[in-house]
Amino acid sequence: MSEFASPFAEQLRTLIKSRGVSYRALAGRTFYSKSYLHDLACGRKTPTLNTAQRLDTALGAGGMLVALAVVPGAEKEWAVTDGMRCDAEQLADLLVTRTPSSENASALAHQWLITEPPQRYELSAGRRVGNEAVARIEDRVRQLRRLDDHVGGVETYKMVSAELAATADLLREGSYREAVNRRLLVVIADLCQLAGFVAEDSGRVAEARQHYLNGMRAAHAGGDTASAANCLSSLSYLEANLGDRREAVTLARSAYVGGRHATEATGHALLLERLAWAHARMGEANLAERALRDVGEVYQRCDLDDAPSWAYWLTHDEVQVMAGRVWTELRRPLRAVPILEGAIARYGDDSPRETSLYLSWLTEALLQAGELEHAVVAAGRSVALARSARSQRAVDRIAELGRMIVAVKDRTRAADEFLELSADLSAAAGGHLGGQ
Repeated sequence: MSEFASPFAEQLRTLIKSRGVSYRALAGRTFYSKSYLHDLACGRKTPTLNTAQRLDTALGAGGMLVALAVVPGAEKEWAVTDGMRCDAEQLADLLVTRTPSSENASALAHQWLITEPPQRYELSAGRRVGNEAVARIEDRVRQLRRLDDHVGGVETYKMVSAELAATADLLREGSYREAVNRRLLVVIADLCQLAGFVAEDSGRVAEARQHYLNGMRAAHAGGDTASAANCLSSLSYLEANLGDRREAVTLARSAYVGGRHATEATGHALLLERLAWAHARMGEANLAERALRDVGEVYQRCDLDDAPSWAYWLTHDEVQVMAGRVWTELRRPLRAVPILEGAIARYGDDSPRETSLYLSWLTEALLQAGELEHAVVAAGRSVALARSARSQRAVDRIAELGRMIVAVKDRTRAADEFLELSADLSAAAGGHLGGQ
């Protein structure tokens, strides 16, 4: 592409000038380098939809940059115009027909944000809420979970919050039979668990706690013991990482005891994983190891096709990653490093948050083993992915790695370069992620 030839580049330059934003400031908002942004503005590089969406948000372009980044003729069915508002219900259905991927997730997220949820139509039309309407909401929750795999909590927080509010309105104001009421309560519990996860991922820890508790209550009222246990064990995971670790063990054990017989093997294994992690954070090596052994035994019976919607992601690699994390937490790097390296090798950069986080654990294990050079390489890749992850958790882990590397004696030049990069990331994120 020749310099200045792209309509996207022209519009980007116009917006930067009209907003009075420097390339340095824009780099801080978007986590892209100044040189990359300059290449985009000069037309030397072509933006992806994800890049266009991030720049559009940072510059308040109202979708203009996203529209200019779309290849003519591609994804035409996703475009929303004023004339299509009357077909909003049909569009809402369309949003759940595409499986989110690294290529379409950003565009899908944008469309989701500007499209009214079908729950609003049910109420405005005065319809009696039936099983078909609830099934549509369940499909949307599954789609939101998969969107979050690619775009991170900072992007999905508004979507999930709006979906939860619309579904709660339907529960309060709608007309339905008792069986539909119970089903609505369960889907609200599922949304609360997801809302808690994305709230935590975007730095809203207090909100996350409340969502998990609300989800547990909704699931209990709806008669879904397994979903209630999932919300409780999610809360234990948050507390293990950010709160009272002893309380986390109590919550994880309660969730496991109460939910293990109510769910199938995948959900059972997930409850055990969170119990293993809570014990590891308390330094209870024997109990953590016992829980990991139980995970291995239970997971042999897992069938992801039959897994509950909240456990679809628990693949064999995810089980391996948690084992590696537990061994890292227990400071057993000789066990942790090969497990983490093997699992991470099968992850691509299309899930930047997860891969960045898992690389951070590999970095920590390598530091424990005294392998500073290898640790810095892994940490550098973790930073690069964190720049596009849109996750406060990923940024916080990078900052934690920085503190670990500062404590290393006889640091290398590569280690100092990582510290500079991680400081830039943390400074840029400090005023950008958590406050959205």
